[in-house]
Amino acid sequence: MVMKRSLSVDEVPDVQKDPHVLTGYRPPKQPWRFYLMSIFSAHNETVNVWTHLIPCIYVLFLMKTYSDELDFASDASSRLLLLLGTSNFTVQFLSACAHLLHSRSVAAYYVTFTLDFLGIAFYSATTGTAQYLLSSEASFFRAMHPWFPWSCVLFSCCYFAANAHAHVTYRGCDPERSMIQVVSFSTMYLWSILPLMHRIYSDIFNGSVDDVTWMHVRHILLVPIGSFFHVSEIPQSFFPGMCDVIGHGHQIFHVIISMSFMIQLEASFIDLQNRRHLDLGRPIDLSITTYLVVLFTSYGYITSVFVRKALSKLKANT
Repeated sequence: MVMKRSLSVDEVPDVQKDPHVLTGYRPPKQPWRFYLMSIFSAHNETVNVWTHLIPCIYVLFLMKTYSDELDFASDASSRLLLLLGTSNFTVQFLSACAHLLHSRSVAAYYVTFTLDFLGIAFYSATTGTAQYLLSSEASFFRAMHPWFPWSCVLFSCCYFAANAHAHVTYRGCDPERSMIQVVSFSTMYLWSILPLMHRIYSDIFNGSVDDVTWMHVRHILLVPIGSFFHVSEIPQSFFPGMCDVIGHGHQIFHVIISMSFMIQLEASFIDLQNRRHLDLGRPIDLSITTYLVVLFTSYGYITSVFVRKALSKLKANT
């Protein structure tokens, strides 16, 4: 399918306008196939899509490689790594879908990015749980047992609800929306990395820092670095219209965050290989099934509430 003429910022709905991006917008109200095929065309979302799809493929490759050494079917510890890999794939895939499909309509914009927030919340909850059970120090594990995984669920649900609310209620340029996003994400992220922060501090204090600990340090630091480009809108704020197709800060954010995700997955795999959780005497007694049922039930409820709210808002404005 031939890509139709791209639109300027003045020709698209307000909610789909990206600050400092002046051209490259896809026309709305086209068949879904048009947006799916636009992945092979040059527009202002092409790089955003591919910077998530390529990591998706790499995650599948890593999990296939790990499956040769781990027993995902019967070993609870290995299933935690599988859960981490699944959430890694999910957050990347849902974000790619949001960037690929949101231009079809305002309703599609609201729904796809709500699912994008769901993916981020899911990844945060599972990464906090996996790091707690596979990578933390025994003293932290005992102090937080057994409620830390459930607190990760709570923080991720609060993040999801807060961002879905801001997404539906405020425009993209509103400072209230930015504040909600920054505060909710920072709170959720800092809580999820508590097991690793304690481990890093303990290793430095005891002089026992190894290569895997440094891997955890790297993936933790990459998140605020990537978020800086997302929040600051650099470099496009200095060169409006020049970073529309490539060079946008959100694209840089995608690349850096994906690097963080991959390093974290590899570090967690090495921790599992080293049987860290068993050497420290911790049992993996969390029911993953119960955990996931509660998690997805909560996410499903939040999604239904805010999707209905967004569609009702659109209906009221027409």
